[in-house]
Amino acid sequence: MLARKAFARLTRAGTAALAVVVVATVLVSCESYDECGPGDSCPQAFSTDAAGKIDGTVRKFMDAGLIPGALVSVHDPARGTYTKAYGVADLATGRPMTVDDHVRIGSVTKTFTATAVLRAADDGKLSLDDTLSRYVPGVPNGDTITLRDLLGMRGGVWDLIGDTDFGTQLVAKTPSPWHDGDRLRAIIDHPESAKPPRSNTEYSNSEFFLLGLVLEKVTGRPIREVLNEVAAAHGLRDTTYPADATIPDPASRGYSYFDDTATDVTARNTPEIFGAAGSMVSTIGDLTRYAPLLARGDLLKPETLQARMQFTSGGSLEYGLGVQGFGPWRGHTGGVLGYTTHFGHLPDRGITVAVVVNQYTIPPTLLRITASSIWGALVRQLYPESLPGNTPAPTTAPAEPSPADLSAQLQQTFDPKIPVSQKTLRALDDDKDPELLARLANGYADYPMTFQVDKLTQFDNHTLFATTTATFAGGQRPMVVPFTARDNTWRLSTDWICESLVAVSQPSPACT
Repeated sequence: MLARKAFARLTRAGTAALAVVVVATVLVSCESYDECGPGDSCPQAFSTDAAGKIDGTVRKFMDAGLIPGALVSVHDPARGTYTKAYGVADLATGRPMTVDDHVRIGSVTKTFTATAVLRAADDGKLSLDDTLSRYVPGVPNGDTITLRDLLGMRGGVWDLIGDTDFGTQLVAKTPSPWHDGDRLRAIIDHPESAKPPRSNTEYSNSEFFLLGLVLEKVTGRPIREVLNEVAAAHGLRDTTYPADATIPDPASRGYSYFDDTATDVTARNTPEIFGAAGSMVSTIGDLTRYAPLLARGDLLKPETLQARMQFTSGGSLEYGLGVQGFGPWRGHTGGVLGYTTHFGHLPDRGITVAVVVNQYTIPPTLLRITASSIWGALVRQLYPESLPGNTPAPTTAPAEPSPADLSAQLQQTFDPKIPVSQKTLRALDDDKDPELLARLANGYADYPMTFQVDKLTQFDNHTLFATTTATFAGGQRPMVVPFTARDNTWRLSTDWICESLVAVSQPSPACT
């Protein structure tokens, strides 16, 4: 969720105009299972066939996306439980990932922040209809923004991810210091970017930074104590809000690509940067236990839970009060430098799927395979009927191009001198905008690049990932370019094109 504006900043700076994916890296095939000892009450295991399919899917995504390590858990009362760690937790030492590793969970923190606010409302310490200015003065539109608006991503508060100083923390290999009070300053200093509350549902980390300040005002305690209390009330022993940049042992390191080498960014994620919007750490076991508790609203009054689960939509975002909807699934995603998380619970069947990976590069248009990519693939594979609009994969796939041919085709795609009619590749939704690829080429005309596709990975006859190395401005950067099958050809993903166009302020009818 720290994505598009960071991409725009990175590209405008000329540091990473559009790198397209990646260096062929061999992932260490280390594994850890959630094992039961003698006398333990062990959950039923998934069938060998189902476990094999999960395993194959996860490995493919890790390999294509240069992901060092991953944690996966599927709990299904009817089919069993599958919990497994893949790859490595520490590239420097080669230590394998284990199911006990602590990881940063990013914006999953927002679910705890929201629960703390909702509990305070249940206890009569505040009202969801209180205005923000009652607790935090100076915020643009603070006299009309309510706490309910902030919880539902409907406050119109400018997301400080767009602040130049803040954004540097996300894309610079050596960032400048960022302090706790800088967040509020950045929000207050951009009144021109604020939108009227309740006019749209739009993801904003700032809204949860502000809720953290509200909680500190109401409780008289640091936000760390408040959120740790929520985790403890849920019985989550391995979920905490750290006091500093450290993570409890055992801990997976987190990695990002600022060039063609993975950089350890574990210590870059401090509470001063992400606050109540994204500072917490957890384990795959705690996330799996937490998912049904969140969906059931165990700490809330029934009427409060009902209010929490009222969702509004903004583009692809479906948001309640500090909880995301993925069709009928309830949960949240998280992304901070080095880590992404996606967990969801299917209430009517009691199923939970949780995924964490230890590589996240901002902007995500570079290495776009995240925990959400794996989560979505597993849900489509195991529970296809649960996702509205999910269509069966084609029975056959288009012919796969050679890496050399696709490298040349990508080079041609980004050449503004070649008309769209003469380009070999097509965009998935070029019927909505016949000039979509022309916009892409023209937008990046000032950032000449060369592309080398190192590897192709295909999924379900429907999706193809090109792991590619892009050379630009004298350096190299890895990226994954996604393709989707249509009319027996591989077409460039519209989402990827649209995210790339944001960086160069190129609008398109296909991106609305």
